[in-house]
Amino acid sequence: MEDVNILEDRQEPEKPASRFSVRKIGSTLIFVGVLVVVTFFSWRVFSFYQDIRSGAINPALAYTTTDFTRAASAFAAKAASDGGGTGNLLGANSPSIGPLDAKITIVEFADFGCVYSKENAPIIRAIAKQYANNLRLVFRDYPIDEIHPGASIAAEGGGCAQEQGKFWEYHDAVFASGGELSVASLLVIAEQIELDLEKFQRCIDSGYYTADVKSDIADGVAAGVVGTPTFFFNGEKVEGSIPFTIFNQIINAMLQT
Repeated sequence: MEDVNILEDRQEPEKPASRFSVRKIGSTLIFVGVLVVVTFFSWRVFSFYQDIRSGAINPALAYTTTDFTRAASAFAAKAASDGGGTGNLLGANSPSIGPLDAKITIVEFADFGCVYSKENAPIIRAIAKQYANNLRLVFRDYPIDEIHPGASIAAEGGGCAQEQGKFWEYHDAVFASGGELSVASLLVIAEQIELDLEKFQRCIDSGYYTADVKSDIADGVAAGVVGTPTFFFNGEKVEGSIPFTIFNQIINAMLQT
């Protein structure tokens, strides 16, 4: 009789994975995740600055205040590197404030009937006062009558007010009024700022400044203006209403460049 082994072959039981190995794998995964996030963030910041410097994007109001704060230095460097190329942006007889040889020239294309131009009017005036020795502000008309009826008449009225040496008083009063733009309403404003009413009305009725307003529009179109307000900082375009703090950041960065 053959000997029979009554003990069946038994497999060794699997040992449970050590707690140390599980913790090590978890720590590694967390580290890799953090590394990916940091790498992606760094790439985004680098791409943002590169796009600003190359002119591929405009760091205007499509970005948040935080984004623009990061981009202010890059924008200022780009504006400075262009050598203050204002070109035809200045116009022949455009109203302006500040020294002709100012380090920074801001050209604004605005519409007296535009709510966003109105929003920025007191801001740009405050900025011009704050940086009076280093900033020149030039105002250009860009009325869009299809959206803001009477905007062209108001723009022509600005020329008539400038004749009497009170363009900026007119500028402030029209934007502050917030009413309809018509010859009648402009005459009320002219009286408030103590213009010679008869002379102002004759000027408005004559259409003397119609050609000047059209020239402003043509220069704006040539420069790529499609809406108001649009600003050019030493030739670099920024579109839309700009908060006071952002204006300060841009100008301070430009002054340090």
